Amino acid sequence: MEYFDYDLETPAKDFDVEEFLRRSEENAEQRLEEELERIEKQLDDRQQLFEDARDELESKIELYLERLETAYRTRGSPEELKQLIDEVYQELRREKLKHWRDKQELETERREILREINELEHSDVEHLL
Repeated sequence: MEYFDYDLETPAKDFDVEEFLRRSEENAEQRLEEELERIEKQLDDRQQLFEDARDELESKIELYLERLETAYRTRGSPEELKQLIDEVYQELRREKLKHWRDKQELETERREILREINELEHSDVEHLL
């Protein structure tokens, strides 16, 4: 964070309020832009984590389905495999819901930062008029 240099040797009449406000707004906008980049990275990271978890669960489902088919062909008892498949499907649904909620939370935070940036940009225009 950049702080304004208060030079106590310089008389108060040389203090440029407009320059101070401009630099303050630039600093605030820069901070918000950095926060926005952080959120975008989190969204990307969370998407990758979700895709990894989903792929792993879908692989388990495929494996269990293959075992189930084999159990049916050999006249075995498929009930245990059916239970495992149901559990993995439930886990997959929970992961999807968790991912959706997490994404919504980050998107809300992202919209708030964009709104703040927009307000800063509009205050710059109004200040110049």
